[in-house]
Amino acid sequence: MAAPNKQGKMQGFINYRMRATMKDGRQLVGQMLAFDKHMNLVLVDCEEYRKVKRKTKAGGAPGASAPAQTVETEEKRSLGLAIIRGAHVVSCSVDGPPPTDPAARMGTSAATPSAATVNTPGISRPAGRGAGLQGPMGGQGAFPGFPGGAPPMGRGGFAPPAGFGGGQPPGFAPPGFQPPGRGGFGGR
Repeated sequence: MAAPNKQGKMQGFINYRMRATMKDGRQLVGQMLAFDKHMNLVLVDCEEYRKVKRKTKAGGAPGASAPAQTVETEEKRSLGLAIIRGAHVVSCSVDGPPPTDPAARMGTSAATPSAATVNTPGISRPAGRGAGLQGPMGGQGAFPGFPGGAPPMGRGGFAPPAGFGGGQPPGFAPPGFQPPGRGGFGGR
């Protein structure tokens, strides 16, 4: 009998709230967005839980030396988006069902402003390209005062200084141009 397909089974748990136990004892809980054949995981809204042992002083009679006691506490910290290497995962279990409302992630809902308009700590936002990187739209009015909407461009894309025409001086070839039969591989 063949072993069940792990990837097929894990595929059914996409968007579920998963708990991944690590080799060092930490537990990462978050919504699973993706996985691969190495069991690398992508968890969003991830929280890390770890157990910490601390020594405390025992409350005894004054003057008597009491042995220190160790107290184990669980610390929680919010990670946000986590990409977990599969070699570090010991086990993975379902912690909860996927959210019914896709906007319910990160505490947003349909009644609140969209996540794209609200900047809060811990949420990454795409920077966008900005109008300066897209260049002019062209046509009239892109650059006022220039015919065709654009300034005359010289060599290298910059406007030539006042009194100089654009382009190459007479008798000069464009950069990188070699006339046939001179140098290079073709000239013998």
